[in-house]
Amino acid sequence: MWFVLIIVMLIILAIVFYAANFFINVALFRDNKWYDTTGHKMMNPDNFNKGKSKYDLVEVEQNKIGDEFWQRSFAQDNWLVVDGGKLYSRLIIPYPESKKWVICVHGYRSYGQRDMAYVAAKFAEDNYNILVPDLRSHGKSPGNIIGMGWLDRLDLLEWIQEVIAIEPQAEIVLFGGSMGAATVMMTSGENLPANIKGLVVDCGYSSVYDEFSTMLRSAFKLPAFPIMTAANFLATKKVGYSLKEASSVNQLAKNQLPTLFIHGTGDKFVPHQMIYVNMEATNGVKESLIVEKAPHLSSFIYEPEHYFETVFEFIHRYC
Repeated sequence: MWFVLIIVMLIILAIVFYAANFFINVALFRDNKWYDTTGHKMMNPDNFNKGKSKYDLVEVEQNKIGDEFWQRSFAQDNWLVVDGGKLYSRLIIPYPESKKWVICVHGYRSYGQRDMAYVAAKFAEDNYNILVPDLRSHGKSPGNIIGMGWLDRLDLLEWIQEVIAIEPQAEIVLFGGSMGAATVMMTSGENLPANIKGLVVDCGYSSVYDEFSTMLRSAFKLPAFPIMTAANFLATKKVGYSLKEASSVNQLAKNQLPTLFIHGTGDKFVPHQMIYVNMEATNGVKESLIVEKAPHLSSFIYEPEHYFETVFEFIHRYC
């Protein structure tokens, strides 16, 4: 009897670690092809349900504006040497005399131009200079391990110094979407220079552990426990950080900067309820924008005028 019980327990344990290892490989390694072929559609189905709705047409037009702005004469490629590698960014300086700067940070498995070109164009309308990085293991930046914001916060500190080297009196806003929002929130708990004036975070998760637990349940139809316990252990060994320590909430607890939190209620990738957890954690001035029915990182597509009016009113008031 005991022998059978032990065998059953070992089989269950093997299944749990197999599932956890599979999930970690899918989620945290750039070269995993299963994510591209299958996983992305499972985790964020709204990206694959494009049609001819008014929102799809708005998105097409915004992408056109963003791509044209990306190629303007005042935009150039910029490279940052970190740990022996060269990270890519687009440096956009339409106003060389302006002290107003924004760093726009893209989302998970995306890249700067795709997520942030239109946002950059809108900030330029308010006389901002802009830096848009490709995070490590994304876009034109090298690497295979995906930092989920936790490793990226250290690179963002370097990008901030890059802006300050260009303009020592720069007044910098950090803007992030999805994993970029998590990157900004996780950076907020670090020792930031006085140049950083405020944060705008759109649909960021409360922690990597919570986000992955959600994905296991919603996309894979698997229980978070005990798979996430094993996944957290494996992540520490394979990518060098714990999924629990990669926490927006813990970092926001050290944040004193004004922060605008944004989320769409139709988000299937990062549950919009996480906005309330993140807001509760921060100690700075905070406001929120909730966009009804907007899918993941689509609030500025669903309500573009309201979105950017809210963003710039917040920045003008507090930053």
